[in-house]
Amino acid sequence: MTKRSSIAIKQSILSSIQSSPLTYAQLERKVNTGFRSIKANCEELAFYGLVEIKCTKEHPANGRPSYEVHITGRGIEILKKKR
Repeated sequence: MTKRSSIAIKQSILSSIQSSPLTYAQLERKVNTGFRSIKANCEELAFYGLVEIKCTKEHPANGRPSYEVHITGRGIEILKKKR
């Protein structure tokens, strides 16, 4: 198995959240990579304004903070250019 590039992971994250926002855990399963990689790549995408990370102080199921990743208009534009 070859290691995927950081850009491939970012593209996969953007396409995964295009239709609806997902949590870090959902992205981890959908993109098939580790939690740390998802978090770091999402933070970098947020830095460049392609996604927004929204924190829910208390998740209804477990009471812990939960993070949801939303794509921005700029992220959608970038994704369309890549195709």
